[in-house]
Amino acid sequence: MARTKKEIDKERMYEKLMPSGLKAARAERAAAPAPGAELRAARARSQPHRVAVPALDSRRMAVVNVMEAAVLKKLNPVLERFSCCRCDRCKRDIVALALNKLPPRYRVVAEGQPLPELDQKENARVVMAMIEAVLKVRANPRH
Repeated sequence: MARTKKEIDKERMYEKLMPSGLKAARAERAAAPAPGAELRAARARSQPHRVAVPALDSRRMAVVNVMEAAVLKKLNPVLERFSCCRCDRCKRDIVALALNKLPPRYRVVAEGQPLPELDQKENARVVMAMIEAVLKVRANPRH
């Protein structure tokens, strides 16, 4: 750490007055920890408090996009109704286009728990997005 001019002047003055005391002061300064070292050492010594509490809900949870599940559920009926190609590429294009039109609706559900049903307004949005996607893919298939 750089010393200021004032500190250096004080040190020289002290050296002139007490030549033997300067060596002790320098040794003391060299042995002193750097600023902030004590705080870092204290943080390193401290361990976070851990509490052993059994999990209240041991079921595995997952974050699921309910809109994605609805689109996948309605995919085959829409493909049958609009006589669209059923290859994997076209199906994926339809799903991607439909999901890009829809706002995501994420929910946290337990494994094996049924997904919440969408209301009529959301169902209508899903069907409209699917129809638009099928028409677009049917007009320009990428296979």
